[in-house]
Amino acid sequence: MESKYVVYSSSDLYFAAYLCALDYTLKATEKKVNPSGGMAKVHFVFELDAVDLARLKVDYFGGAGEVKAKRYVDSLRSLKSMVHT
Repeated sequence: MESKYVVYSSSDLYFAAYLCALDYTLKATEKKVNPSGGMAKVHFVFELDAVDLARLKVDYFGGAGEVKAKRYVDSLRSLKSMVHT
């Protein structure tokens, strides 16, 4: 069976840090302007296998996802640094 890769974009900083802590490569960040004039949101863009994405979402949002604490914190700090510079 052939893998189908998808481009996944999320503004969820913590889920993005989880993906980075699992060694998924951040491809880009995009600022999306709020149409109502509010603050722009940063979206984190990844390219990953569609089946992996579904499993990762279930694991993370279901509370079963596990990563090394230090890797998660380091990923979170790096992403926050990108957002705030």
